[in-house]
Amino acid sequence: MEPKKNTATKKWLLGCGIGCGAVLIIVVFLIIGGVVFVKNMVKSFEESEDVFKDLTDKYGEIEEYCPSPSGKISPERMEAFLETREAIRPVIKDLEHSINFLTDDDESSRGAFKKLKTGLGLIPKIAGFLKTRNLALLESKMGLGEYYYIYTIAYYSWLDKPLTDGPPIAINENNEFNYQHWEDEESEEIRHDLAVRRLHKMILPMLKNQYEKLIESSGTGFSEDWKDALEREINAMEENRYRLAWQDGLPEVIVSSLLPYRTRLESSYSSSVNNIEFIIEQRQSEHAVR
Repeated sequence: MEPKKNTATKKWLLGCGIGCGAVLIIVVFLIIGGVVFVKNMVKSFEESEDVFKDLTDKYGEIEEYCPSPSGKISPERMEAFLETREAIRPVIKDLEHSINFLTDDDESSRGAFKKLKTGLGLIPKIAGFLKTRNLALLESKMGLGEYYYIYTIAYYSWLDKPLTDGPPIAINENNEFNYQHWEDEESEEIRHDLAVRRLHKMILPMLKNQYEKLIESSGTGFSEDWKDALEREINAMEENRYRLAWQDGLPEVIVSSLLPYRTRLESSYSSSVNNIEFIIEQRQSEHAVR
């Protein structure tokens, strides 16, 4: 994005008085859309991409992750996930404060100026969040694939957290950002469909990896009910690309893995940062492999 365009945008906003936080947050992500993948534009994003590459080199691409063929998520892996969430709690709180401030209803000129300042400062904060989270994953010996698998299964499929939690931003099939007010029901449905489609692309390969490992093991020690359930879920997702993994209910083997950690999972979730965490990271991932 050229500096002249950014300057013109700022002048237009100030001239109009910036009547609402939604407009400002749209501008923030317009800026992010032009900056986040441009080398040397923002040093903190470079550092974040370096850590992302370290994770990928060590643990492979996100879609290459293979959950345990037993269906269980071991206590050790749940602890690693929750330790990562705890390690990034301070940066999550900082992001939450900025996002909530940007989306409040203060329409005064003074409030608008503060929102603009906060919005521009949000860019390095997002980069700092990504870097801190990925460093925490390295420390916890967990790849992004495993992290996103547990995140999806625990928060969306089990705790029923909305996929659209977070700033009013979505990403379309051409890897382009969509910015809307997302207040009417139809727009919210579109936003949900975009989110679930991208999760579908991420999680389905993982379930296929899991099933292949299950078959390779000849099912030794695994119940036939679990094998059948996994096979049915894969078939259902292949037939419907807008299906969330296990959207009809998790098998007991997975629920029993998550149940002892329910309180900690609930407290570690951030409705404000959720959308940033997934969408920005996927953009970064796709850029890195081009």
